[in-house]
Amino acid sequence: MTVQDDFLRETVELAASVIEGFKIEVVGDRIIMTPQSSVQSWTIRRVQNAIEACGITEERILSDVLIQFPGEPPRCPDVAIVDEGADGTYDYEGLLAAIEIVSSKHDRNDYAIKVQQYAHFRVPIYLIIDPFRGQCSLLTEPVDDSYASCEEYKYGDTITFRLRDGRSIEIPTHTFKRRN
Repeated sequence: MTVQDDFLRETVELAASVIEGFKIEVVGDRIIMTPQSSVQSWTIRRVQNAIEACGITEERILSDVLIQFPGEPPRCPDVAIVDEGADGTYDYEGLLAAIEIVSSKHDRNDYAIKVQQYAHFRVPIYLIIDPFRGQCSLLTEPVDDSYASCEEYKYGDTITFRLRDGRSIEIPTHTFKRRN
């Protein structure tokens, strides 16, 4: 990491400790502050509940916890599923699935920047939940800086995927709220 990367990371950590109600992260060379909506908060909770109902212990389900990527800015997925036994400092190698809830209508972060980074580091599953479109994109099979497979789901469908540890996850979307 460069001095600039360290400075941005430290600035985000400081801002996050004093500013409530915002998701604050480094994207490229920018600090992005996004107010978390009630829809985003409810969706995160529903996704976590669905994952736990599939038998994943709460210790493996994280929300807004720093995941390290060498030479790249760390990420704090809205929801992450990590390997069993992962504890404390988390890195991309133990990340089984990253789930992001889109927080603005024209979000380039979730649909481009994070796709590239997650695929580059071979995060096996990346799920984008978009309350503005009422649609979800399940990206799997990372290749280079993109994903070879993309399955689209509309709100009302049940999203199903299998983790590399063999566990099957089902996330019903019929209770997800939409945003204007």
